[in-house]
Amino acid sequence: MPTLGIDLGTTKTAVVLYDPETPDASGWARSREHHAARPAAPGFAEQDAGKIYDSVLQLLAEFPRKELARVEAVGLTGQMHSVLLGRDDEVSPIATWQDKRASIAGHLEEFRQKSGLPLADGFGAVTLAELARQGELDRWDYAATPAGWLAMRLTGNPAAAVTDPTFAASWGIFSQETNDWAWEKAAALGIPAQLLPKVVPSGSVAGYTRALPGIPEGVPVLAPFGDNQASVLGTARELERELFLTLGTGAQLSFVISPEQAATLTLPPAAELRPFLGGKMLAVTAPLCGGRAWAWLGNVVNGILCSLGIEPLPEKMLLDRLDELAFDADPAANLEVAPHFLGERHAPSEFGSIRGITLENFTLPNLADALAAGIVRNLADVFPHELYRNHIRVVGSGNCVRYCRSIQREIERQFELPLELRSVREEAAVGAAKLALSSISRAS
Repeated sequence: MPTLGIDLGTTKTAVVLYDPETPDASGWARSREHHAARPAAPGFAEQDAGKIYDSVLQLLAEFPRKELARVEAVGLTGQMHSVLLGRDDEVSPIATWQDKRASIAGHLEEFRQKSGLPLADGFGAVTLAELARQGELDRWDYAATPAGWLAMRLTGNPAAAVTDPTFAASWGIFSQETNDWAWEKAAALGIPAQLLPKVVPSGSVAGYTRALPGIPEGVPVLAPFGDNQASVLGTARELERELFLTLGTGAQLSFVISPEQAATLTLPPAAELRPFLGGKMLAVTAPLCGGRAWAWLGNVVNGILCSLGIEPLPEKMLLDRLDELAFDADPAANLEVAPHFLGERHAPSEFGSIRGITLENFTLPNLADALAAGIVRNLADVFPHELYRNHIRVVGSGNCVRYCRSIQREIERQFELPLELRSVREEAAVGAAKLALSSISRAS
């Protein structure tokens, strides 16, 4: 009973043909950069939805037709927080989670006060509120996440403009008490109620395939599932006993908690509770700068070399060498790096720093070691460490975890748990396909 999982990421699209009978449980996996970024004003982050859709078709064309013909359901996931607008066959640019137009206009604090919510730049509701303030919502019929819009394209059904709680929560105006939009908050932000997609339970069918190359007609397409939650589902073996840590461009630490735990947890500003499956929640912290912080050090070193008239080193070679140097650091160096180089959602003006510099300790080995520690500390220290005690391992994903031994060492040291790297490729797409499989299995 193979299912298809499609992940619309910020930089790439991934498609997985998932068959639980294959040895690694991921089956066929394909991905490609979609190059959908659009030229935009400083601080604006926009993408072309059409280019992302084209990348899906290109990836599907790489699969054997006979395998696609066996697909029994399609699961969708993708970048959270992002939003686009549509009317008939016209669609706006996607405003992604990296968009900061509300702060640039000086309106973010106003939106927080009007709604009484801890909104942040890039949240769908913030983008919509800013567009409402500019009078740019009137001509549109619906708002959707990129993955929600894809569901409409795959089914040919405008009524498929739905969202599930995992995506709705990422827009910032979702009520977990009612499991629906916080309508009064949306109205306070000037967001018309008719624009917001219908909220349906996770795993619901949004529609059925129509004229999708290689896929039989009438195959159920599920309402999209948030990429954070899908990645957890795609890598988990013991869901409630594992911590899930990802270091891509950004960073995420996630773990499942019960509603009872959630009710007693006092959340720090850098953390949030996100809807999951079966009434459970994900406790999440998601710093904006994760693997990109490690790349920053390589850029600094190459910048110094260029300034001295020395040929820069290839990026991968340089980052691998910095990783090796971290193991030569002086344990008594006492350097501390806070890698908030992109600010943070809860504190946009909080930027990176290096503390404890002396005349002797500011060396590349010490700096690399301190940066690795800081990247992991930015995740591990957000929650009280007693929350980690009933867990048996950290499940790592993302290239910065897979290939950086100094990061791996810090994860095991700071969490006091073993790190395990799973062989699953395209974790979020696999998670979407797994959810599709479980949904149609329950239906049958």
